[in-house]
Amino acid sequence: METSLAICSMIFGGIFERLPRLRVAFAHGGGAFPATIGRIEHGWQARPDLVAVDNIHNPKKYLGQFWLDSLVHDPKMLEVVVDLVGPNRITLGTDYPFPLGEDIPGELIKLSNYSDDIKAMMLGTSALEWLNMPLGHFKP
Repeated sequence: METSLAICSMIFGGIFERLPRLRVAFAHGGGAFPATIGRIEHGWQARPDLVAVDNIHNPKKYLGQFWLDSLVHDPKMLEVVVDLVGPNRITLGTDYPFPLGEDIPGELIKLSNYSDDIKAMMLGTSALEWLNMPLGHFKP
């Protein structure tokens, strides 16, 4: 819930409009955001007087403009976040140094049905893009 609130605060606070080159990544697949984006959009449509005060744009406009990590612990949820923001906006999440990460970091991605190119993107190249680093640093 807190991650969803952070994403919504940045969208509705106009942060992405004022700072279009800002690179932001959110942990845990965006928290509740992916599962509630429909309701968030409905709030924007139904109550612009409350929701669209500092930003008049549909919140779905910003999908793909920020990164989410892959630490969702569920293959179906990984599909949801990939479908929502694109595989080029999914980075490997580990939860390090906390013990709630995957036993083998990246296992959820590696066991997925995505192509090797998409897996490589989520395991490394999308993070390099987020960090604005040359792709040559990543060797799958």
